[in-house]
Formats: sequence, structure tokens, C-alpha cells
Amino acid sequence: SCVLQSLMEVSKNMYSPLSSAKYVWNTPFGTIRNVSLFTWLEWTYMAVVILSILAVFSLSIKSLVVISEGPTNASACASSCVNDVLQGGCDKSCDSWTCKEDFIFAVLLLINLVFCSFYAIDGLFRERGFETLAYLLGVVAVYLYVGINFVRNPGTGSTYIFKLLRLVAVGFTAPLNIFLGLIVWRRMGKLNFLMVGCIDSLMKAFHIRSSFVTLVVFNVELMASITTLAFARNSAFLSIAEMVVLPMVLCLTILLAVFTVLILVRYEWRKTMFLYYPFSTITTIYYLYKIINVAIEFHDYKSTPDHCSTPEGNYLAVAAVLLLACILGILAYPAIITVACITHHNFGKGLKNIGGKKEVPLVRC
Repeated sequence: SCVLQSLMEVSKNMYSPLSSAKYVWNTPFGTIRNVSLFTWLEWTYMAVVILSILAVFSLSIKSLVVISEGPTNASACASSCVNDVLQGGCDKSCDSWTCKEDFIFAVLLLINLVFCSFYAIDGLFRERGFETLAYLLGVVAVYLYVGINFVRNPGTGSTYIFKLLRLVAVGFTAPLNIFLGLIVWRRMGKLNFLMVGCIDSLMKAFHIRSSFVTLVVFNVELMASITTLAFARNSAFLSIAEMVVLPMVLCLTILLAVFTVLILVRYEWRKTMFLYYPFSTITTIYYLYKIINVAIEFHDYKSTPDHCSTPEGNYLAVAAVLLLACILGILAYPAIITVACITHHNFGKGLKNIGGKKEVPLVRC
């Protein structure tokens, strides 16, 4: 009974109005955790996240610089193709270093690092477990990419050194990120409790809404990645029509995400929310089109050299990752629509503006 009484006292102090007022920060961007009350574990996790992302980001930027220092002009390409004409020679139509496969994947890595930063920081400050899990999945994806890229194409000289350093950095920080992230994720919940209250149905609705927001952001990340891959080799694999349509689809995806997260969901515009469903289908239609397009032109990706200085290279990996990303987008669409429908159904049940008010309503029990 003494143990039970002690636990009740701890619970009472943890969720008392005084403790609640100190625990939250009401900012113009919504309700977040009070940084001064972060535990040593959370500070450690945040430090590891920031240092990991900065390390991989810096090494990737340096890798781009090293790639750009390779042969880039027509004369250098021509010299590398001497005595190779009878075997098909090198394709000199793209002598820019931006045509290298490594360049495409380095840009892709940088884009995903930006989104991983958002998932990690926003997930910690708002105690959104779904975003924290998305970050951990991103860490696994980055680890797999860096490892596969090094094994498949280690490069030579400076390129080899920086790829090796990047592999070592990711190999050391990835397990640490996952270990700390899972512990922090398991301890999340107090901020959501203070904002929503102890009504179980309302708490579930809040978690579903948070999951929907994360999936919307993930769809933007996926579309940005697919756009980067599609424009490989200075858009050599795109038709003129697709070169116009694809940036428009990307812009529409970004604008729809911003409008959905900041307006439709936060202020619960029930009637306007119906517009989300047809507009969100546009990206899925493009994913389906791109799968068919890449499948038809797969031979072109396989036979086209990635750069005139490396005639043995090709865009097979670009095509494979592009197909994988589009398939992932199609598989994610039913989940996004399902969570969107549930979120839409929960409009008007007490979640309006929660997380976005100037003052958070403390525990309602």
C-alpha cells in the first residue's frame, strides 16, 4: 500500500497544474515542450541527432565537391573514350559532373537529411512518437544507402576517402540514434496528456491526427526524392511534357501539405477537407505512371553511361530506387487516405486548435 501511495503522489505531482504550466511552452508555432525541463537523456538524444546529421551532411557536401573536381569538359571526356569507339565508346552528350550517378544520390541524401532533421526535432519538442519513429526509419534508410553505395561504387582517391568516412560516421551514429530514440519514444506522452486530457477516445483521435500530419509530410519527402531521381542525367530520361508537369506536381504536393497541416486539420475545416482527397490522388497517379514509364524505358537506364569518364557506369541504381520510391508511394496512399478519413470524422469532437492555441488547456479529467 505504501508503494501504491507513493506512485499516486508521483502521478499527482507530475500532472499537477503547477507542473503542467512549467512543462509546456506556448509559442506562435504551437505548444511544445519546455526545453529547460528536458532530461539528460533527451539532451543526449538531441545532441546525438544534431551531430549525426551535421556530420553526414558535411561529408555529403564535401563528396559533391570532390565529384565536381572530376573530368567535366568535352576534351577530358574525349580523351577517356580513346580506343573505345569500336565498343560503343562513351556517350559525350553529358560531360557535366551533374550527370554522375553519385551526384544524384548525394542530392537525394541531402534532401532526406533535411526531412529527418524535421522528424527528429519536431518529434522531440512536440512529443510526437510517430515522427520519432519516422526519423528512426530514416536513419535505417540512410545507413543502408551509405553502405550499399560504398560497396557498389567505392570510388578512388578523395572520393573513396570521403565515402569511407561517411560510412564510418553513419555506422557509428546510426545504432546510437536508434537506441536513444527508442528510449525517448517510449517515455513520450505527458505533453499530449496535458493538451488533450485523460479521455481515451480523444487521446486516440489526437494520435491519429498526428499520424496523418506525419504521413502528409512523408508524402512531400517522397515526391521530392522522386523528382530528384527523375531529373537524373540533366533530365535525359524525361519527355518535354513531363519536365513541365513534374515540377507542378511537386509544388502542388507541397502547397497541399502546408494547407492541410496548418489550416484544414488545425482549424477543422470540415467541408474544405473534402478537397484533400482528389488533390492527394494526383501524386499517386504520377507514381503509377512513373512505374510504367521506368519499366518501359528500363533498358535506357541500364545502357546509358552515367558519365562520359566512366563508360562502365549506368543509371540502373537510379531506376531501381525510383521504382522502389514510387511503389512505396502507392502502398502508402491507402494508409494516408484511411487516416485522413478518420481525422476528418473526428472533426468537431474537441481537438480543434489543440497544439496551436496561444494557451494550452491543462489536464481535463
